[in-house]
Amino acid sequence: MKKNKILALILTFLMIFPLAACGGEKDSGDPNLVTIGDYQALHTGSKIVQDYDGNDCIAITYQYTNNSKEAESFEWSFYYTVKQGDAELEYAPVFVSEDSYDMLDDGLSEEVNPGETKEVTMTYMLNDLTTPVVLEFSDLLGDETDTLSVDVATLEK
Repeated sequence: MKKNKILALILTFLMIFPLAACGGEKDSGDPNLVTIGDYQALHTGSKIVQDYDGNDCIAITYQYTNNSKEAESFEWSFYYTVKQGDAELEYAPVFVSEDSYDMLDDGLSEEVNPGETKEVTMTYMLNDLTTPVVLEFSDLLGDETDTLSVDVATLEK
């Protein structure tokens, strides 16, 4: 009985240690490229836009690439938070035009086939026009992380 407990303990450690080696931040060398697992998001630009109430918002555009074996959307590939300073930014519904119900971020939930790339845009309400916006990406468990910073003060309005 004692041997079984020792064997179970050894097997538990053998299963846990390889997982610890998988975590941490990745450094792709490109500050505009976010990589989490089989998914990549290349930041291609940001701009200041206005929501339906006239509030200043940020529209952040990516080229999302699905390198997995199954179709997946940007929204389901990453867990992400968008912050300005210490405050998490609120989602902002931004319409493409006044006479349309289409929104800038409609593509976030569309599935992308394996090996394909799609342009997607995220929209969030800004707290101010000077503090940088920091996007923190991770996988569902938070083992892999990557960040991207956008200098709001340099964006076109």
